[in-house]
Amino acid sequence: MGAMTAVTDKAPVTDNQVPRADEPAADALVRGWLRRQVAALCMNLLIAVVVAAALWLRRSSGGTEFDGDLALALFAVWCLAFLPGWLYVRFLGQRAGALWDEYVLSLHRLGWDHPGFLPEPPVTSQFHEEWKNDGGPAYRKHLNLYRQKFDAYYGRAVADSSHTRGTPLRIETLFPVFLVTTTLAVCWVVLLLDPVFVQEPRTAWDMMAFGFLGAYSFIFQMLIRRFFQSDLRPSAYAHAMVRIITVLILVAAVHQVMAGTGPRIQAVVAFVIGFFPLVGMQALQRTAAAALRAVVPSGTPAYPLNQIDGLGIWYESRLLEEGIEDMQSLATANLVDVILHTRVPVGRLVDWVDQAHLYLHLDRIDRGWLDRTLHGDKADAGPAGHLSDGSVKATSRAGTKTRTTLRQLGIRKATDLLKAFPADRMAPDVAWGPTQPWYDHLHQVEQQGLNLSQLRTMVQVLSQEASLAAVWNWQHRGVRTRP
Repeated sequence: MGAMTAVTDKAPVTDNQVPRADEPAADALVRGWLRRQVAALCMNLLIAVVVAAALWLRRSSGGTEFDGDLALALFAVWCLAFLPGWLYVRFLGQRAGALWDEYVLSLHRLGWDHPGFLPEPPVTSQFHEEWKNDGGPAYRKHLNLYRQKFDAYYGRAVADSSHTRGTPLRIETLFPVFLVTTTLAVCWVVLLLDPVFVQEPRTAWDMMAFGFLGAYSFIFQMLIRRFFQSDLRPSAYAHAMVRIITVLILVAAVHQVMAGTGPRIQAVVAFVIGFFPLVGMQALQRTAAAALRAVVPSGTPAYPLNQIDGLGIWYESRLLEEGIEDMQSLATANLVDVILHTRVPVGRLVDWVDQAHLYLHLDRIDRGWLDRTLHGDKADAGPAGHLSDGSVKATSRAGTKTRTTLRQLGIRKATDLLKAFPADRMAPDVAWGPTQPWYDHLHQVEQQGLNLSQLRTMVQVLSQEASLAAVWNWQHRGVRTRP
């Protein structure tokens, strides 16, 4: 990791002393406020155009006159369509200065490169002296690769905003936000001006309406979470647009499969597909496989991210946007880019990478209905005296048994395994015998169901894993123990 050269011979620039803005800080604040108001006004105009068109069509087709119910429906349309886009306008400029400082401190704690090649950390941090002693001031005259990455993603104004307090905003970057706002306005106008589908869902359009409700529930919660995590970008709205389109297509296809099912059950299924599109895709795959009598490629990886502790549907969806689809992608990902793009707490991300390295060296665990069916029921008893007794079946996959046994021993990550079984004691040239103190410990572990040959090999492989260097650095360079 230290081999990454982080400086280039270009025009001088200073990390600590950012270039001054061409306008005073007060003017920058005013301009930022005005731009946010313009963006909000544009979204209101888009919603107004959609509502006006809907009312005109309603009147031309002989619809009812304006009344209280219609006014309430229009107000709901405005709220539900405007709020997601307003979150981004409100988010702009929030914690801008803190983004740069947190990013730099994470790079130093991970030990991702030579300290002098990294951007200058805050003077009050424990890493500043290390950066200074490694020649960091001499490299300030060169463009820094990590600063370039940050500027390319957030824009130079974000790093500078910690000094100017300006709010960066370009209207041209708001196209995904405007597109989603318009789409939501159209969908909510269609649903709320004629809400009969809620009481009597019958047609495919009614099922697609419930699919949209599920998609909207997921999108709104996702945007709220990313707002509070300082991770709200226009790409989130592009992802929301893709989800809406995907859900509508999947619901239309699944509706054909469930033609014989009651309409209310279909409506519930459509809502679930809106929240979890993968469920709809899996249902279609199984139906196609049964009809074709052939194996249809599955979209579920052997080592899915949802098996990692602490990685729920929200973070899984966010990592998927960055091309991280399974544990192997996570274990080999560029942590600098993931930290920069996702705003996942670095300690949590490092823990996930640590877990992924361990699980990738084990057989996959039982997953899904098919595995559970093939492996029998829990009444099958395994060998007595194993730590995994009561947690797994005798017919479970080897990966399930090994992972459960390790978890019962308190081992849930690759570094936990290396701490419990140091590589120098598990080396092939180390003799084991009844007279060795380490022998009793290993003998007891073997009695609990772990294969010592497998354990010995795993320890040797993981101890040489270069990707774990950043994990070890993060653990050793964190909060220091005080006497």
